[in-house]
Amino acid sequence: MWRSSLSDFGGNRNYCNSVTKNSPFIYTVPYIQNTGAGFLLERCRFRHSHAQITSRKKGEAVWQCAFARLLAAARSSRRDNRFVGLGEVRMTRGRDHEPVYGLETGAATPVSGRPHTGDEQTGGDEFRAYKEALSNAAIVAKTDLRGRIVDVNRQFCLISEYDPEELIGRPHSVVNSGFHSREFFRNLWAVISAGAIWRGDICNRAKSGRHYWVDTTIVPLREPEGRMSGYLSIRFDVTDRKLAEAELVKELGRREVAEDLLRDIVEAVPSGIVTFGPDGNFQFSNRAFHEFYGSAPKGKGHAPHRGLLSVPIERLPELDDMWPSLRKEDSRRVTKPYIRQLGADQWVQISNRRSTSGNFVSVQTDISGLKRAELQIKYQAEKDALTGLSNRSALLRRLKRYAQSRSGKDRKFALMLVDLDDFKAVNDRHGHDGGDTLLQIVAQRIRSSVRKTDMVARLGGDEFAILLRDVEHQRDVSEVAKGLLESLGQPARLGRRTVVPSGSIGASLFPRDGESPKELLKNADLALYQAKSAGRNRCTVYSSSMRRERQRRERLVEKLREAISSDGLTVALQPQNDVRFGRHHGFEALVRWKSGRRDIPPPELISVAEEAGLICEVGYQVIDKGLAALACLKRDNLQPGTIAFNVSSAQLLQPEFAGRLLELMHRHGVEGVDVEIEVTENVILDRSADGIALSLRELHAAGISVALDDFGTGYASLIHLKRFPIDRLKIDRSFITGMLDGKNDGIIVRTIISLAHSLGFTVVAEGVETPAQYRELSNLGCDFVQGYLLAQPMNEASAREYLAEQQGSWPSLHRDHGSPELPI
Repeated sequence: MWRSSLSDFGGNRNYCNSVTKNSPFIYTVPYIQNTGAGFLLERCRFRHSHAQITSRKKGEAVWQCAFARLLAAARSSRRDNRFVGLGEVRMTRGRDHEPVYGLETGAATPVSGRPHTGDEQTGGDEFRAYKEALSNAAIVAKTDLRGRIVDVNRQFCLISEYDPEELIGRPHSVVNSGFHSREFFRNLWAVISAGAIWRGDICNRAKSGRHYWVDTTIVPLREPEGRMSGYLSIRFDVTDRKLAEAELVKELGRREVAEDLLRDIVEAVPSGIVTFGPDGNFQFSNRAFHEFYGSAPKGKGHAPHRGLLSVPIERLPELDDMWPSLRKEDSRRVTKPYIRQLGADQWVQISNRRSTSGNFVSVQTDISGLKRAELQIKYQAEKDALTGLSNRSALLRRLKRYAQSRSGKDRKFALMLVDLDDFKAVNDRHGHDGGDTLLQIVAQRIRSSVRKTDMVARLGGDEFAILLRDVEHQRDVSEVAKGLLESLGQPARLGRRTVVPSGSIGASLFPRDGESPKELLKNADLALYQAKSAGRNRCTVYSSSMRRERQRRERLVEKLREAISSDGLTVALQPQNDVRFGRHHGFEALVRWKSGRRDIPPPELISVAEEAGLICEVGYQVIDKGLAALACLKRDNLQPGTIAFNVSSAQLLQPEFAGRLLELMHRHGVEGVDVEIEVTENVILDRSADGIALSLRELHAAGISVALDDFGTGYASLIHLKRFPIDRLKIDRSFITGMLDGKNDGIIVRTIISLAHSLGFTVVAEGVETPAQYRELSNLGCDFVQGYLLAQPMNEASAREYLAEQQGSWPSLHRDHGSPELPI
């Protein structure tokens, strides 16, 4: 109910309320609700809760006079700063059809004691309910044309924290927060002063200084004649919404910063990244991805989704062969990475997965550098650095493949072993440079003497191998060997001198002379030995006539068994020198055997022992004698250092090997740090490498160091270095021999040393025979050396003299070319 005061014309105060509903015309005017018994104005009778103007005249004269006075009274009430509301004047016909006028304020009291109808009562209640609902839900205020507050409701007072008396008559700017600009209010006044409705959000300030936001609608108010008399504003509190919007703006700002950071990170990542949505359509890709491919897409026609990091579809490369089958599946697991070659010298490793949100993500890392290094290492592992031919490991793999092949061409082949005659004399006379040059010349002549489909390999030193395909008869081998020997026999220029090389050839045929690579090699080697024994510079094909040689080897096996049982094997100690400190480091124990008056060459001894299955017994005897010699030298305070033993795969595969070795060490009083185990690349490449690795780890845990012998001559990869507990790499003597002269050998030595140190390994160089080699190895950072430069293998007595002489007498060597000459 809207309330205000009315001047008392007759000394009485009244409620002024509506009494009619169905008037043919309605005027909106100010009204006043008052209390009292009532008073008479002209012919207007004001009663409690209603007011009517009744005219018995025909026409509107009385109504106009009464209404004018009522309006004047309402206007005069504004000077009292009282609460002024709104009402509606209606006209109906009375009982005698005279006009009856009413000021409607919501009540329904009968006129002249005449009761209202049910429709009149219901309409008043409904109108009052609307007003009450609006008053409780909205913030309502009325102002005059100058913006001074004329009326406010309770909600306005609650939110502004002002009492009505503090607001009525004051300009609406009392709640101005200063948040909006002058231009904002100028635009607002321009709209409402033109008679239009204005709507917008306004930030006001409460009495306490608190700011609040209201959704505001301002409607101009008009008098009966159409002239604007003020403005009515209806507001709703939207402070919470505005605060939420402000927080949302902050959150969007934070997300924008995070998005920019994510964009910078993804663009900075060197790996290519591309994503597709759950539907398979492209989403985005980064700069590195396009640098990898750099071509426009074809075919698919997927429209890009313009999201974070999205790019135009025309920049996408052809992706048909890049989508794995799981792209349409729900798998969340990371797929196994695979490698894709993009160009002649570029590779990427691709890892694909489907995210928890269903997006398909592909990360592509450039591994070109690693791939080139891998190919280089593989080349070095498969190729001979000096001649460019295949090496022993590559030959064995080819032999194995041919032996297992069912192809007709591969089911008939021959293996030829070529060994230069008197090559040691060439080295002694022309130096290692001359020897290397001759090996290169021989390699070219062998290669040119066979077909392109035949394989030529250098097994090491001056020994070569030829794998001839599609060989029907022995005479085919003889014809090839004849042409090869003629080619080898041509004069070769070594510097200023000329030599006439020659070679011996031994051959075996598959499957006649063996059905396994091992057997073919063994028989070809026997044939080669027979050719050398027969006068050299000839070819011998394995045949049954060589049984005598086999019998001789069988007798040699029997004698070896006797030597093992009678403790007839001896140990030679070859010194190792610490390059960093220029002093003795330790010994390598080498087996020696003299059968009757003949010294059996170590290679033949090892070959016979392996063939007869005696290699483990030979190894245990060497270990026992070597540990005994070390313990004796230590007791004499000669500081022998460590002792290294060559161990075969057969020993390492024995379950009791580690325990037996530790038992021997305990018996001789030798600790784990004094012992080193040397294994070749062929050992760690054995099919039973898992058992070998287990045995090596057990020994390593006991303090025994592990060295990889002849590194670079086999086919070991970096994976094997990671798999086995390696402490030291031993560079094969074949690389040391040509490191000062051949570019490849020097690069290989430097690379091995760098690789070993990067992996935390130390390096031993074998076969060091000259001071220049020693100094170069020192400059390259090699840790230890051994070879004839230091001393030849010696027995225990000679080792005792060697240590006594070396203690305190070896000069320090610096890693530069100004180092003092070695005292040799």
